[in-house]
Amino acid sequence: MFTGLIEARGTFVRLTNGSGGTARLALRVPDGFGPVGVGDSVAVNGVCLTAVKVGPNALEMDVLEETLARTNLGMLRPGERVNLERALTPSSPIGGHYVTGHVDDPGTVLRRTRAGADWVFEIGVDRKYMPFIAPKGSIAVDGISLTVVETRDSSFTVHIIPHTFECTTLGERAEGSRVNIEIDLMARYIANYLQRATLSGGAGLTKEFLAEHGFA
Repeated sequence: MFTGLIEARGTFVRLTNGSGGTARLALRVPDGFGPVGVGDSVAVNGVCLTAVKVGPNALEMDVLEETLARTNLGMLRPGERVNLERALTPSSPIGGHYVTGHVDDPGTVLRRTRAGADWVFEIGVDRKYMPFIAPKGSIAVDGISLTVVETRDSSFTVHIIPHTFECTTLGERAEGSRVNIEIDLMARYIANYLQRATLSGGAGLTKEFLAEHGFA
C-alpha cells in the first residue's frame, strides 16, 4: 500500500527479457532513496513492484507481461525518469490517499495549460472508468495522489501545484504522453457492491444501509 506522495525520481536503465513470462526492469535511484531491501515493495510510476536485486544507487524488479500491457513501463526509454515511492509502514504519515499500486490502465495527457502558478492537465481514459472518477475525488496518475477537478465523457482534469510539477515526472509529460491511472479504491468497492446488489435484486445503497453501518 502507498500514499501517492512521491519520494524521489529514478532513471530507467533497461528492460530485459526474463524467464516464465517476466521481464527485468533496471533503475538508477538517487542517493538517499531507501532503505530498500530484496523483497521490498516499491511503486514505480504508480506500479507496485518487488525489488529482486539491490545495489548502490540501483534497483532491479521483475515485471509480468500483464503489467507491461496495462501500464507505461514497457514504453520507457533509457534515461527517462520515473516516480518512486516505498511502501507504507505503520508509522508512515498518510498525506495523500490509499494507493495500491495496481494500475487500471494507461491514460493519455490530452492537454496541459497554465492556471496562474499551477498547471491544469486534462487526461483521457477509457470511458468505462469514468463512473469511478468524480470531482473532488482522489486519483493516482503515475503514482501521484491528485484531486479530480472536472470530469467529461472520457477525460478528467487535475490541477498540479508547482512543487508536484517540478518534483515528479509530470513536468516531463507532454501532450500525448501515456500515464498510469489507478482509480480510487473506495470508488471501486462501492461500484462493485452496487453492481452485485442490483444483479441480486437488492435495493443497492440506501439511506437505511448507510445508517445501519454507521455512515449516516
